[in-house]
Amino acid sequence: MKSGTMRRTEQFMENRRRIERTFRMSTPQVHCLCALLLGIDNQDADLESIRRGKKILKKNTGIFSAFRGLGMAPAAIKIGEHEDGAQRLDYAKDNLKKLRAAGFIPTDYLCPAAFLMAKYHDRADEVAKLAREHYLEMRHAHRVLTGGEDVMFAVLFAMYDAEKDALSARMDAAMDLLSGRFGRTNPSQMASFAIAFSDQPADELALRTERLYDAVRQAGEKNREMLDLPLLAFLAGLDVPEKETAALIVELSAYLREQKGFSPMRIGRSQRLVYTTALAAIDALSNAPLKAEDYAKKRDLLQTLLMSGILLFVVVSMAASAH
Repeated sequence: MKSGTMRRTEQFMENRRRIERTFRMSTPQVHCLCALLLGIDNQDADLESIRRGKKILKKNTGIFSAFRGLGMAPAAIKIGEHEDGAQRLDYAKDNLKKLRAAGFIPTDYLCPAAFLMAKYHDRADEVAKLAREHYLEMRHAHRVLTGGEDVMFAVLFAMYDAEKDALSARMDAAMDLLSGRFGRTNPSQMASFAIAFSDQPADELALRTERLYDAVRQAGEKNREMLDLPLLAFLAGLDVPEKETAALIVELSAYLREQKGFSPMRIGRSQRLVYTTALAAIDALSNAPLKAEDYAKKRDLLQTLLMSGILLFVVVSMAASAH
C-alpha cells in the first residue's frame, strides 16, 4: 500500500474515533460517514471545531428540528469547519424552506441536501426549482426505486445546471446495462446517477463499473451485496486501472478488519467494503489530473454518493430493527 493511501486510511480511523467521542448517540455508520467526508478534503477531525458546530446547531434549532436527525453529525462538522458557521446554518435553513416550497417532503436527506446547496445560496430558488424537475423525472422513470435519498442527486444536478433530457438519456442507458447484471435496485440507480453525471459515454462507464465489481470479487472480497456499486461507478468515471484498484480495495478491507472498531462484530462485510471503496475513491480523486472545476464537480458527486448511500443503509437498518 502506498504511503499516501496508508496515511489517508489512518486519518480515516482516527477521525472516526474522534467523532465517536463527540456523537456517542449516533450509529457507527454515521461516525464513518463523517470521517470519510472529512477525508475528501484531507482534514483531520478537530474536536474543538466539531463541538463548536454542535453547539451552534443546538442553539439555533429546536429540539424537534429536522436538523437534529440522522444528518446532525455531518451538519455539525460542516458548520464547525467555517468561522461563519452560524451563517452557514442560516443558509441551510433557508435552503430547506426553498426545497419544501418546491414540493419536497421532509426526510432525513433533505437537510444534507440543504447544506449541499449552501455554496449556491445566491441562486437557491432556481436550484430548488430545477432539483424538483430532476426529481420528478427520476420518479417518472423509476417510481418504485426513487425515494427521499434521491433529493440529494436532484440538487446536485441542479447545482451544476445538468441538461435534463441529456441526463435522463444517460441514466436510462446506464440503468439498462447495469440492471441486466445487478437488477433494478437502489445501488444500480445510484450508480446510474454517477455515470450520468460524467461526460464519458454511459455504456462504456456501465461496462467498466461491472468489470471493477468483478475484479474486486476475483481479488478475494466475496461479498454478494452491491452497496459498493455506486462508488465503483465513480471510480470508473476516473478511469482507474481495474486490477490495481480492486487489489487496493481488498487490501484495505483486510487491513480495516483487523483494526479496533472495524471488526466483524462492529462492522459487517458489506459496510466495510463500502468504506474501503470510498477510501480508494478519495485516493483516486486526490491523484486525478483534473481542472479545478472538474475536481469540484467530482468532489461534490463523491460527497453525495457517500451521504445518500450510507444514510440510506442506516435508515433501512433502523426500519428493519423496529419490526
